[in-house]
Amino acid sequence: MSKNRSEAQKRADDNYEAKRAGQRTRNWTVIFYPEDLPENWTSLVDELHFKWIESPLHDKDKNADGEPKKPHVHTLFMFESVKTIEQVEALLKEVFGESESGSIIGAAKPKLVSDRCAIVRYMAHMDNPDKAQYEVSKIVGHNGADPAEILRYSATETREMIVAMEEYIEDNNITELADFSKAIRYERPEWHTLVATKMTMYFNAFIRSCRHKAEVMQRLPKCDPETGEVIG
Repeated sequence: MSKNRSEAQKRADDNYEAKRAGQRTRNWTVIFYPEDLPENWTSLVDELHFKWIESPLHDKDKNADGEPKKPHVHTLFMFESVKTIEQVEALLKEVFGESESGSIIGAAKPKLVSDRCAIVRYMAHMDNPDKAQYEVSKIVGHNGADPAEILRYSATETREMIVAMEEYIEDNNITELADFSKAIRYERPEWHTLVATKMTMYFNAFIRSCRHKAEVMQRLPKCDPETGEVIG
C-alpha cells in the first residue's frame, strides 16, 4: 500500500509539473540557501538587472517534527517581461551553477507567483503567528523594488478601513474634512494616508452628505414617540 501511495503521489507531482511547464509570468519566487552560495550572492542577482525583493534570513524556522530547517532566504523576482520556469532556472544556473541532479546550486526550484503581496508578507510570516516572526523592516528591495509598495493593503483590508472611517465620522458627528483629518492625522496614520492620497474626494463628499442629512433632520418637526403628535 505504501509503495502504491508513493507511486500515485509521484504521478500527481509529475502531472502538476507537466501542467505548470510552459506557464509564463513576470513574477517568480525562489528560495536561496546562503550557506551553499558565495558571500556576494545578492550582488550577483543584482547584476541580472531586474527588480527583486529579499526576505530576512529565515534561521528560526522548524519542520513539522520540530527539527530546525536549513537557513534560507525567500525572494520575489519581478521581471519586465514574462518568463517560463525554464528561463528562470537557466538564468540562475548560469550565475550559480548546476548540480549533478540538474538543480540550481544553492537554490530551490522557482515557483510562479499569483499574489506578490502574499509572498512579501510571508517573508516576515506576517499572517502566520504560529511561525517564527521576522522583522518587516529587514525585507530588502533591490534594483528599485519597493517592499512597502507591494505591502499595500489588500482590497478586503482597504474596504474594512473605509467602513471604519465612515462609522467614525458618523459616531463623532464630523462635519468638515479638515476636522476629520486633524482627528486621525497622528492617531490613525493608515487612515490619514488613505484619505490624503487616494480618497479625498470620496470622504469630502461623504462628510458633506452627512452634514446635509443632519441639517435636514434638524428642520423636520419633532414628534412625540408615543402619540405621534408634533412637539413645539
